[in-house]
Amino acid sequence: MFDFKNIQSKKLSLVFGIISKLNIRLLITLICLGFIGKSVYDNFEALADQNIGIEELAWLSGGILFSLFSIIINAYAWKLLINSIGCNSNNLKIIKIFINTNIYKYLPGGIWHFASRYNILRKNFSKQKSAESIVLEPLLMMVAALIVIPFGGFNIFLFILCWSSTLLFLPGLREIIIKKMKTMKASIFNSDKGNDRTLIENKQNIATKIFYPYKPLFVEVIFILVRFLGFFCCMNAFSIGSLFSQLELISYFSLAWLIGLLVPAAPGGIGVFESIILFCLSAQLSEAPLLASLLCYRLVSTVSDILAALLYPIKKLFKA
Repeated sequence: MFDFKNIQSKKLSLVFGIISKLNIRLLITLICLGFIGKSVYDNFEALADQNIGIEELAWLSGGILFSLFSIIINAYAWKLLINSIGCNSNNLKIIKIFINTNIYKYLPGGIWHFASRYNILRKNFSKQKSAESIVLEPLLMMVAALIVIPFGGFNIFLFILCWSSTLLFLPGLREIIIKKMKTMKASIFNSDKGNDRTLIENKQNIATKIFYPYKPLFVEVIFILVRFLGFFCCMNAFSIGSLFSQLELISYFSLAWLIGLLVPAAPGGIGVFESIILFCLSAQLSEAPLLASLLCYRLVSTVSDILAALLYPIKKLFKA
């Protein structure tokens, strides 16, 4: 007898099996890139009519400077974070380490900037502390973005929801999150074949107190705001920055940047960030200038990452 239900069940199992093996982050990124691609195609003629003169280049140059400065601020926040988890980083050039490895995020896999930092830190700190400094940094950025998001509109429930994320750094919750994120980022730490000899030789670098990261969180919020200024310069280059409430722009920027941080399969949230901004603002702003701003901001961000990676090699070259 023809078993229709059994066949249907097998088909559903096959479909769900395929879905479970899909890289969801990659799928979301591809959908967002497709959305951006369609928007560019639909507005191609209007985009071609956008002029970039001296004034526009000045605004874009300002965007590069703000974006470059934000990377340095982010590096300083990481240094403060390392100190807050009980490590003395005074003997390490943490800002230099962060900036020099930041460019590695563009390598396939998206983990090599984390892996490089971990391999450097574990020569000076315990494996546990080194891992904490790596897995807590994205969490710090996430919480900083959530702090900024509610300022787009004074909704008390949104404030409570977003600002409650600061509780994630309380000792009990932090330990649970660290264990979970270490499991998720296992590929970074599994290559660790070292022993504890380095730790014994560097006991002086391990402090005894662990503090709530007030300072790094405050600096990370400044990082978000300076990063936004780079985006705002790109919007001003196409004369749309003043057409929208700046507080709302900061809120939408933080939301898009946060989602780009959480779900991308490409560095910097390529496609995801742009899609969120386009979805949120296209109804209130002309789509062609907004698209031009987003495309230029992506270029500005990439150039600032490259310039940051060249800072110390150029400095060393001039000293020579």
